[in-house]
Amino acid sequence: MKNIYQKLDEFRMIETDRLLLRPVTLDDAEQMFSYASDEETVRWTFAANQSLEETKNIIASIYLASPLGRWGIEVKESGRFIGSLDMHHILDDLGRSEFGYTLDKKYWNQGYMTEAGYAFIKLFFEDLQMNCLVAKHDKENPASGRVMEKIGMNFSHEEPYAKIDKKEPGRVVTFVHYLLTKEEYHQKIKEKT
Repeated sequence: MKNIYQKLDEFRMIETDRLLLRPVTLDDAEQMFSYASDEETVRWTFAANQSLEETKNIIASIYLASPLGRWGIEVKESGRFIGSLDMHHILDDLGRSEFGYTLDKKYWNQGYMTEAGYAFIKLFFEDLQMNCLVAKHDKENPASGRVMEKIGMNFSHEEPYAKIDKKEPGRVVTFVHYLLTKEEYHQKIKEKT
């Protein structure tokens, strides 16, 4: 039986109506840097990149070193690289994984992240045949939670005192957790038909 990484190797590209989810390469460095260096875009995800060289190093050490389960988000019409969607904490024996995403603020509120998320969830449960998808967001960033809800994930619980906010000293982060099981996913699909 194929493990999750063999399966992921078969799905390096995912196409939607407006988007192409595809491997991130060094050719994406300039467009990634344009949003990864923007404090507002990355407020809730990671420290803003300080240079193009830093972005290239991140691409090489993360996306090239471990490409499976990581996709760049490209707008098909323009070829613009606008974000990424990544699986992490993959537990193959349980069929469980977390995922996260970053989207250039210039493309917020246009349905791009929801479109990418729908495609990913379909892949996750139908093609990869996984059992449980988990995601979390900072309670102060409810927009991320709205994406999780739109793509069918269910609120699970809040995790108070989860960590100290590195960008706002003294602020303690509460994480809001969402999840979706294969049973819930297939029930929602059945209800739509």
